[in-house]
Amino acid sequence: MQLEWLEDFIELARTRSLSRAAEIRCVTHPAFGRRIRALEDWVGVPLIERKQPLSLTPAGVLFLDAATQSMELLLAARAQFRHLGMNRDEPLRIATGRTLARVFFPDWYQSLHDRIGAFPVSLVTGGAQEAIAKLTAGEVDLQLIFSSPLTRILIDSERFDSRVLAQEELLPVSAPDAQGRPLFSIQTDSELSSIPWLGFSPTLSLRGVLAQHLARLPHRLALRMIYQADSYEAILEMALRGGGLAWLPGMVVKEALAAGELLIAGDPEMRIGFDISLHRLRSNRSERVMRVWEALSPEPQTA
Repeated sequence: MQLEWLEDFIELARTRSLSRAAEIRCVTHPAFGRRIRALEDWVGVPLIERKQPLSLTPAGVLFLDAATQSMELLLAARAQFRHLGMNRDEPLRIATGRTLARVFFPDWYQSLHDRIGAFPVSLVTGGAQEAIAKLTAGEVDLQLIFSSPLTRILIDSERFDSRVLAQEELLPVSAPDAQGRPLFSIQTDSELSSIPWLGFSPTLSLRGVLAQHLARLPHRLALRMIYQADSYEAILEMALRGGGLAWLPGMVVKEALAAGELLIAGDPEMRIGFDISLHRLRSNRSERVMRVWEALSPEPQTA
């Protein structure tokens, strides 16, 4: 029996979807199904009812409790043993996104450095779902991400502690035209022609934040996606070249707005607030993790 089978089963029990659990665990649907069947073979009884909606068998319900407790005990023991045997220079492992690593992390680290002194860090960058999987598996100590509807679903408040570090905004921006006005602009109370839109790929967590906001507007915006990317910086470059309208984090467009290279292209209601948050497994109480966690400011900052 492999530990990853227990993690797979716990995720499947939480999502009640083979395809969703496979996506979160970063494996293909067929491979995930084979791992669940292998676990059932090891246990000796079926653990799930393979029908819609997916449910646990009575044995599966009992096994879920045992699997959850076992994983928490094993992760806690590993964290303790690592602490007892570790060199004090062992880095704090943090999973985050490329934009946060470049724009937010340096200032945040400096603020912690000023409070608790220098400490070594190892940053791993990638998508939000990948970061959550690494944190759940104990491969990193902390996760620094943009909060979104998706991340709030995936991060179980019973297993993770969370802190809001800062509050940010998605801003609608456009390159200026010859008269110094936005080349592409949104006015929700007027008739709109189709607006070229530079969008987020599905792997970007802020895609859900934007989609949720647009769905709540009283009028549907006439947006025509002509480009999408899994990098906020790549979308920024297209916006600077006049490729279309884009919503981008304020931290990403701050310099371009100050230089007049980009302009705000919509009404105030088109600005979308979101959080930058930090997460840890509650079972991970190693000295290096708790030293940072307890030093965090109680009130979020405006990024």
